[in-house]
Amino acid sequence: MRGTLSCTAINCVNNMSGICSAAAINILGSNVHSSADTQCETFAEKGLKNSINNVLNMNVIGEIKQAFNGDKIQMSPRIECEVKNCVHNEDDVCKAHNIMIYGRGALKSEKTECETFKE
Repeated sequence: MRGTLSCTAINCVNNMSGICSAAAINILGSNVHSSADTQCETFAEKGLKNSINNVLNMNVIGEIKQAFNGDKIQMSPRIECEVKNCVHNEDDVCKAHNIMIYGRGALKSEKTECETFKE
């Protein structure tokens, strides 16, 4: 990933004030034709169990950098993507400069979507 990832899935354990704190995320939707058919498989509802389960996918260095520089987004997770017909997909990795995951009110990954998808 070359840029930043922002996210409106405030119920996600990886969401830190609209910034994704995961080290890697996975976008699903192999043969879709709209962003509404994509989803962030990495989404996990906030809670103790999911926090513990997600500890190995934490972007610790990014979180430390972010704490000291709140003006600029420091966290850039690796974005693995199975959406083959998206122009930003290069060898199953998202190469978009700024990625936006939508999921306001989401309680499961099926209610999230990659707003950056472009066919």
